[in-house]
Amino acid sequence: MNNQLSQNLIIAEEAYKKKNYLKSYSIYKSIYRRYNLIDILPRLIDIAFISLKQTDTKLNLISNLITLGLNNNTENKVLTELNYLNLKLLREFKKFSDFDKLYYSITPDQRNFTFTEFEYFHYLLETENYSKAEIILNKIQKANHSFYKILDTFFLNKNFFIQIQNSKLEQEHEIVFHEEKISSNFDYIVVVVGNEEIFEKEMVGFIHSLKKTSSKFLLSILIHDVENQNIKLIHKKIKDLKVENIIVKFESSKTLKLDENETKAYYTARRFILANHMMEKFSKTIFVFDADCIINKNLSNYLKLNKDIDISIYIKNSFRYFHLTISACQTMFNNTENSKIFLNFYEKYIYYILNYKKITWHIDQIVLYIAFIMTKRIYNAKIIDNSNKNNAEQKDPFFFHTFHGKYTLRK
Repeated sequence: MNNQLSQNLIIAEEAYKKKNYLKSYSIYKSIYRRYNLIDILPRLIDIAFISLKQTDTKLNLISNLITLGLNNNTENKVLTELNYLNLKLLREFKKFSDFDKLYYSITPDQRNFTFTEFEYFHYLLETENYSKAEIILNKIQKANHSFYKILDTFFLNKNFFIQIQNSKLEQEHEIVFHEEKISSNFDYIVVVVGNEEIFEKEMVGFIHSLKKTSSKFLLSILIHDVENQNIKLIHKKIKDLKVENIIVKFESSKTLKLDENETKAYYTARRFILANHMMEKFSKTIFVFDADCIINKNLSNYLKLNKDIDISIYIKNSFRYFHLTISACQTMFNNTENSKIFLNFYEKYIYYILNYKKITWHIDQIVLYIAFIMTKRIYNAKIIDNSNKNNAEQKDPFFFHTFHGKYTLRK
């Protein structure tokens, strides 16, 4: 029996690691039913968190699994983990009052469980209790857990934010080609950044959608690390798109001395640095898009509808952690003082990380979230969420993120 159990556990775990969640869940479920192993339940709950969309079905399934575990558990270790997962569930579904009650009903040892602290930290962020969140963040960072190493670049300290703002941090970029063509008046600027592959596969389609739907814009394109012999070919393709107002830059990352993964991560953030430069130069509203976005309606009208805010940004509805809460796919910065503060900090803090920390994946979204929190906390910036009305699930959004062609508009 033990050999069969061990073999089934190995198969279930291998399926989990390969992201075959349906197979993994099925095997773990059969193991639980056959052997009544309560410590299997946290893994079943984990798979449900990862694989199910944020619906009542997900809420009810995970709630039932947690209740089953709590009613049949005698081990404190499993109880601690189940309480953590319960808090995670309540936070994901924004049941903050229930979260608060449960958190203060469990024992101090359970509250000090690392993963529970991590959920509590994010609960404090989402309820805008930033002073207390800063205390918990410092505690987690001092513990130096290897699996939270990515937290190294995240901070909530007001003084450090102002210090970065007032710093003279700069970074030279190697521009190998630069061309501007401005033929008419424009009301806003659209920024998009990518490499040669992204240009071919996604950026061209994005530009077509922008041209087809929108008016009175300036398009600012930055393409990095293109082979010299291909620059003329890509430049010709851009000219053939016949965009009325356009700024094109080709840039080399060699002087940054980053490895391949760091380069990819840096250029996810580079677009917001470019956005800052465009605002400084033209004093216009800036849209920043992923290259795999589609523009569905005139951005001029979106600007008119949202002229009284500072920033429009994509806030995720699920998996809201410090590196994932804000998505970098579609953002608008009106030409306001708070937008300038936001973008100026963003640029300088990326340069700080480039010089004194390590550029990692999600760095664009981590710094967006810091800037989001701090400009609201210190300057009362007016920032709205654009995710609900602008995604592929909607029938008539202004824009939506295709996730590399995975999603198209519902008909």
